[in-house]
Amino acid sequence: MHDESKQHGSQIDSYAEHLVILQVAGVKRGRPRERIHRVLGDLGVERVDRAVASLSAVGLVVVKGRSVHQSSALERMDLLGYITI
Repeated sequence: MHDESKQHGSQIDSYAEHLVILQVAGVKRGRPRERIHRVLGDLGVERVDRAVASLSAVGLVVVKGRSVHQSSALERMDLLGYITI
């Protein structure tokens, strides 16, 4: 189903994080959080929000108000071809 592993003493939901990254990678103006919730509805709002918070904590996404944006690091990873479906 999804891969959850331990890293730095906390749970990482790599499946949910990967799906959030796919929603924001390459999107210059960011994605409204409500749209991410709608698209990833099967995951549930809380799980999506935990993934966004985790990605924000490590600097892969930036939360601005109600929108989630790719960080410069994520943008570079996308340009290098590391972001795949």
